[in-house]
Amino acid sequence: MAFCEVESLRFIRIFVAYTANMNGFKLRCRKILFVDGCHLSGPYKGTLLAACALDVDNHLFNFAHGIVCGEIIKDWIWFLQTVMECLGGLKPAIMSDKNPALLAVVAQVCGKEYRMYCLCHLTENFLKEAAKYGIRKEVTNQIMKELRCYKSELGAWVDDNVREQWVVSKFRKER
Repeated sequence: MAFCEVESLRFIRIFVAYTANMNGFKLRCRKILFVDGCHLSGPYKGTLLAACALDVDNHLFNFAHGIVCGEIIKDWIWFLQTVMECLGGLKPAIMSDKNPALLAVVAQVCGKEYRMYCLCHLTENFLKEAAKYGIRKEVTNQIMKELRCYKSELGAWVDDNVREQWVVSKFRKER
C-alpha cells in the first residue's frame, strides 16, 4: 500500500507499507509498534516517520514508513491512522519517545491505554534530570526510596512520568 500526496506539483507526503510486511506483522510479530521520526537533511527537507516491530526471533521488522513535512500533530495523525488502516482492526501497543505531538496523537488515534514509552528515552531523560542535581549514576528501583529522601523532586519526576506505561508488569495490553 502506498499513498503519495501532491498539491500543485509540490510533494506533500508519502506513506509506504508493503503487503508482505503487513501480513508478516499480523502473523509473526509481537503486537508492539515502535514509532519515531527522523529529520531529513540535505536538499530535501522533511521528516521520515517509521513504524517497526520485533519478530519472534527479536529481529527488527519494518512495518511502514512515510515522509512528511515535520513531526507535527497533523502529520502524526495521518501516519498513525494510515498504519491502523493497514492493520485492519488489530490494535498493537505503540512505543515511542515522549515527543509531545506523538503522545497526543497515539492517545487520540489508538487510545491512551495503548501508549508506552521507550525505556532508553526514559533513562536518558531521567539522567539529564538527575544531572541537574549533581547525580551522575543510574538510579534503580531498589534505591527509589533513597532518591525520594535525597531529592524529592527527582522522585516526583519519576512518579509524574506515568510508570504504568513503561513497567512491563503494569502494562494492561497484550504485547
